[in-house]
Amino acid sequence: MEITISEIEQITKVALAGRLDTAGVIGMQGRFADTIVPAGRHAVVDLSKVGFMASLGIRMLISTTRALSSRGGRIALYGASPAVMEIIETTSLHEIVPVAASEGEAIAMVKG
Repeated sequence: MEITISEIEQITKVALAGRLDTAGVIGMQGRFADTIVPAGRHAVVDLSKVGFMASLGIRMLISTTRALSSRGGRIALYGASPAVMEIIETTSLHEIVPVAASEGEAIAMVKG
């Protein structure tokens, strides 16, 4: 699992690449949450290079969303492939973590 962190319009952008399965999440979960939560800034997460998402990946996204929300920040996911989007919809993750089709839409979601 690869993680790339940048900033766009004063929003933290995190791009993930690989599989959000047990091995992938364990290797980067701390860095993911530590990048997003402490600052309390809005964040967008690019899933366009994520090929698979398991329950541990879903849990990581939910816990990070809740922790960020408690600090006044918002998060949105975007760019999910059809296979990953199916997992998001089947698990109702989109009811907890907003999902957008594009980076621009995700930025608009977190800006409110």
